[in-house]
Amino acid sequence: MKSIKLVLWSVAVIFLVVVVVQNLGLLTHKETIKLNLLIKEYQSGPIKLYLYFLGSFLIGLVLSYSYGLAERFKANKTIRNYLETIRKLEEEIKVFKSLPVYKESTPSKETENA
Repeated sequence: MKSIKLVLWSVAVIFLVVVVVQNLGLLTHKETIKLNLLIKEYQSGPIKLYLYFLGSFLIGLVLSYSYGLAERFKANKTIRNYLETIRKLEEEIKVFKSLPVYKESTPSKETENA
């Protein structure tokens, strides 16, 4: 499984390098960002296109990490609650194990027939 994963990652990296090298002229092209808010209009200076791609990737990475972090906190809280429940139930089991066992008296057959 590890060798298959290594091969797949290698193929993905090689593919990415080929795409970047073949489109280097396009990626170094400069563009501006325009934002029109009806009250005021903003415009950035010329920025290379690969910086847009890199920025979009990093923003997506931060958003997905923060979402995953929130899910991890929820899961840890749930695990803590379950462990606390287990601890309480184990204590209850210990209490029941320490109680003496009384032999239950069973009615004899003579009293049942009467």
